[in-house]
Amino acid sequence: MSSNSVPEVLGFDHAALSVSDLERSHRFYADVFGFNRVEDDFRMPDHGLHGRVLINPAGVRIELFEQHGSQPHQRLDPTVAAMQQGWFQFALSTKDIAASYARVVAAGAAPLMAPRTAPDGHTLFAFVGDPDGNLVELLERRPVT
Repeated sequence: MSSNSVPEVLGFDHAALSVSDLERSHRFYADVFGFNRVEDDFRMPDHGLHGRVLINPAGVRIELFEQHGSQPHQRLDPTVAAMQQGWFQFALSTKDIAASYARVVAAGAAPLMAPRTAPDGHTLFAFVGDPDGNLVELLERRPVT
């Protein structure tokens, strides 16, 4: 395959989450992770869908979808969630994982895996859960020395 046939990738734009209660999830992501700015709020009445795109101060976007009749999916253990194919978590970077983990848990995130060193020996990671059991990884990438 020639390099001309590969589409240009400008960057990762957003992650989308199916949630049971859009307002509750909006408050959670605003209060816990700083997703305070609403970029879009939309409805698709033919599908029973209400969606909202939120942005945090670093410009990271998440899109929340509430759809009538959606089914709960609990992913409370990151290692078990990896046993199912498909998306199972998204990661937010931080400069101080211990402080970030403590702050988001105090703000209401479910503590699922305390900060620890990744297999690469220098990256630190932790997991928390949102009100619907969606996994959020916190990641501190330290320089390799």
